[in-house]
Amino acid sequence: LSAVTGLPAGVGGKVLQVIQSVSTYSFTTTSSSFVDIESASGTDWETAITPSATSSKILILLNIPVTGSNSGASSNRGGFDLQEKIASGSYATKNRTFIGNYDYGGSGVQMNQNCNLVFLSSPGTTSACTYKARVSSSGGTSMNVSGDSDKNSTITLMEIAG
Repeated sequence: LSAVTGLPAGVGGKVLQVIQSVSTYSFTTTSSSFVDIESASGTDWETAITPSATSSKILILLNIPVTGSNSGASSNRGGFDLQEKIASGSYATKNRTFIGNYDYGGSGVQMNQNCNLVFLSSPGTTSACTYKARVSSSGGTSMNVSGDSDKNSTITLMEIAG
């Protein structure tokens, strides 16, 4: 093995580029429909990467710290949605997760969690691929994204050789 200097041609899996976006903006919603997470007031938090080959895959790592609260209720629930847009096309959902907790006493609940989504996309293009996250609430829960000054939302996009 000491004579091996590199991987044979055609072996994929190498990381070709990494793009990371950090949002420090505090965003709150009680909407039961998915709404775009913002990076500033009125500005959707979007991050793009342009693959170098059509065979490349994009590994998306999304981390969103969230505080959910619901006074006088017994449950606290919300959802997160990862969306992808290729070139100037429309956004499509690629992955979705839900979080929450329950208080059997019904006196109100609060949660502090990190929502993590991981998805491997095969966009099949060398056009820009743009990603964004959306959040929803259930049952009146107030979902606050990046509400603490020491917690930031991050999305990391990695182009992986196909």
